[in-house]
Amino acid sequence: MDKVEIYGITCGKEGIIKMFEKIIQYGLVDIDVENRASLVDDMLKSSEDKLRYAIQKLEENDVNTARFVIKGDVGVLIVKIEDIITIRATIKEYKKFIEDFKLVTD
Repeated sequence: MDKVEIYGITCGKEGIIKMFEKIIQYGLVDIDVENRASLVDDMLKSSEDKLRYAIQKLEENDVNTARFVIKGDVGVLIVKIEDIITIRATIKEYKKFIEDFKLVTD
């Protein structure tokens, strides 16, 4: 069974937006945006479109929680916005991401 590590993200909304603006540099595998108040997220196909939409939603709304979770050989940045939107971005180069953004485990 894979060990799971959880890192809290305390840099605030602006810091989280910077993470998403740079996330492609860390080997973005997948990004998923689930917005219970809109169908737009279901129509987005490319990772680039999903990433732009995620950043737009981050700029427009307040972040409730943000965590970075390592499981297996990937890291997943999980952000919940006003309990309506959930963004999950999966990356390969999670060690560099943790180092660059100075994340610490909960």
